Amino acid sequence: MVRIQLGWDKPMAEFYLVVIAEPPAEQQYNDEQIIYSNLDDPRSHAQELAYFKGVARELGCEVPESMWRAAYQDREFNVVNKTVFYSPVGDVVEHL
Repeated sequence: MVRIQLGWDKPMAEFYLVVIAEPPAEQQYNDEQIIYSNLDDPRSHAQELAYFKGVARELGCEVPESMWRAAYQDREFNVVNKTVFYSPVGDVVEHL
């Protein structure tokens, strides 16, 4: 199982995508569990979400359409520091 971080980075004015392998319940996250990060992908700078959809597809990650729509809206309203947790089917679980 993976955790996906997707959104709009207001200070950088670009989208981001991070895919992290979920550690066992008793372990914390560490850098070795990062499967993909836009920070490590020199082609990702200033890309549209279509680029990240392709990355997610190549990694075999099923990202709910509601997450993609939310990222587009965050860019439209230039949102900063928004955190939303989604279920695997795309329902909002928690909004901070």
